[in-house]
Amino acid sequence: MADPVIQTAEQQITCTICFDIFDEPKSLPCLHTFCKKCIGDHILHHSEFARRMGYHCPICRGFVLAPTGKEFSPHLWVESLPNNHNIVSMISAYTTPRPYYLNPCAVHPNKELEFYCVDHELYICSLCSLQHRKCDEVLSREEAEDLPRKVTPSTDSTEERYISYLFDQCNDIEHIMDSRKGILSRIDQSEEEIKSRITTTSRKATDLIKSQEEKVISQLSKLKSKEVHKIESDIRKCQKANEKCKRSLQSLQEARDKEDADDMTNTLENVKKEYEANSRKIRELSRKSFRSTIDFQMNSSIENFITDFQSFGSVDFIRDDGIPQTPCSTSSGSASLPTPSQRCPRPSKSATSRRRDFSPNSSCPSFGVGGDRDDRPRTVQSQRIRSASSVDYAEARGNSGFYINEGAHIEVSQHSKQPSWITGIAILDNGNVVVVDHANETVSLYDTTYVKVSEIVVTPAPYDTTTISNTELLVTRPDIDTLLAINVYGQGELKYGASFQTGLKAKSISHDNSHLAVCSSTKLQIYVKHNGRWRKHEEHSFDRTKFTYVAIDGVKERIFITDQKYPEPELLCLTYDGDIRWRFMHSDLGFPSGVALCSGHIYVASWDRATVLRVAYNGSYEGTGIQRGIQFPWKLTVTSRHNKLLLSQHKNTLATEARRIIRFFSLDAEM
Repeated sequence: MADPVIQTAEQQITCTICFDIFDEPKSLPCLHTFCKKCIGDHILHHSEFARRMGYHCPICRGFVLAPTGKEFSPHLWVESLPNNHNIVSMISAYTTPRPYYLNPCAVHPNKELEFYCVDHELYICSLCSLQHRKCDEVLSREEAEDLPRKVTPSTDSTEERYISYLFDQCNDIEHIMDSRKGILSRIDQSEEEIKSRITTTSRKATDLIKSQEEKVISQLSKLKSKEVHKIESDIRKCQKANEKCKRSLQSLQEARDKEDADDMTNTLENVKKEYEANSRKIRELSRKSFRSTIDFQMNSSIENFITDFQSFGSVDFIRDDGIPQTPCSTSSGSASLPTPSQRCPRPSKSATSRRRDFSPNSSCPSFGVGGDRDDRPRTVQSQRIRSASSVDYAEARGNSGFYINEGAHIEVSQHSKQPSWITGIAILDNGNVVVVDHANETVSLYDTTYVKVSEIVVTPAPYDTTTISNTELLVTRPDIDTLLAINVYGQGELKYGASFQTGLKAKSISHDNSHLAVCSSTKLQIYVKHNGRWRKHEEHSFDRTKFTYVAIDGVKERIFITDQKYPEPELLCLTYDGDIRWRFMHSDLGFPSGVALCSGHIYVASWDRATVLRVAYNGSYEGTGIQRGIQFPWKLTVTSRHNKLLLSQHKNTLATEARRIIRFFSLDAEM
């Protein structure tokens, strides 16, 4: 993060018309300063020729009278303005080269040179120090400044200089070898992890299909047995009736052969009874219906799986480390020597210097070994929080950026007890805006003309908010473990609703598609609405994190969190299971604060870079949209319905007026 003093100096020496460092700064009577050319052009375009009186200050609109005797020559008015010598002195001090060790690292521009390698006589940053773990002496910058200076003759022999360069070159080659060996080890490890994951998935799928197969076959057997038993019972009844019919026929034939009238009469009587009894059974059996075949309806998800399944997934490499280089190493293949201006000023070695060791087991960012000189946007290999078997990677490729145009703004009350800290912004479907002022413990509602409609005080102090519907909000209060519902009535009257206990002192909150995400600095909870009530779906804890804001996609079931942990702040994409799909780190990101989702894009506020980044859902970098005009962006919200981006600003040293303003930006048509 840049030095706040330097940032303040840059603001003081920047012209508010051209947004560049002052060129011949001229002061107006109101003490506002501009470039001579800028204020001259302003005078020519805005002078009041008709009355020949003067012009207005571009900032405060104070009126400046035309110089006496030059009323009809506006092009000469600027010559009468005094030079601002204080600004000239500040520009001179600002442009004076600083000591080398105060400059940012050439390999990692967002890092300062905090250490000094005595072996290589080189200032390095905290990330570069990982490459120098094998060196004998690595000192802090303060320790290096106390070292006695070695007088290096300006006429060093070519042999001595080549010896120094070759030692550096050998060290670079060793770093490359170590990096490649580390890559080989990670390739072997990732191969085993992928094999294990595929085998485990295959076994689980096979076991699941086998168990369901046995279950369905068992149901089939029982169904068949029951139906077959009924049919076999009817067959036995038919056999008995058939035997009776045959006996009656035989008895009637025998009585006929005897030619005895009395015997025939008795036989006919018995046959008639048997016939009637069999007829009743036949009618009874004929009325019964049976299902002659068994039907089976395949589960549609199984059919879709069989149809859509092509492979377990794709396997490919993603390059996450580069060739280690040092600022003083020669990068070309020629034998030419660096010029003296290219060589870095270095304190000399000292046998009595205090030594600082860097352990290979010390904590470090999750880069590949060997550092990364490539300044292109990139992300780091995805890792699981609970198991390191994920093989999903994210690729970050920057482009020319996107466009955001500044529009209107909301200015919160000037009569607040404390300087505002706007930590929560939400937009209702009807265009009304909800604002949370953490410092003044208020939640306010502004209509579509940006006029305050209603305001309530919430204690303990609220922090973030999200809309559940046009009539309901949820607000976090980091000091207690409950969320507060706020209802919107009538024309916008805010009233307290029910409390919702989470057991988590939540800081940020986000809602989408009946899914709710709340997070503290180290914990994340996910809720799903069921029968009108919020039911906890997942809860995850993390180590060494500093979560700031969260955004949820309830359709794709993805969570996006900004993490300000030192030394590697990042944007995380997580699944509901707590698995990290990808990490996004980039020099443009700096310290991420607010995050919001819109039309398949992720918008992230970069606090110390004073800009807004756009990242795709796969983790690829799409560029920055706001290049100037904001300072220290904090809370961010985006709405596709109204095609707007809203942004608050915060820093303790920021002007009170700037902290009270919510800026509106209209998004470009590319969305």
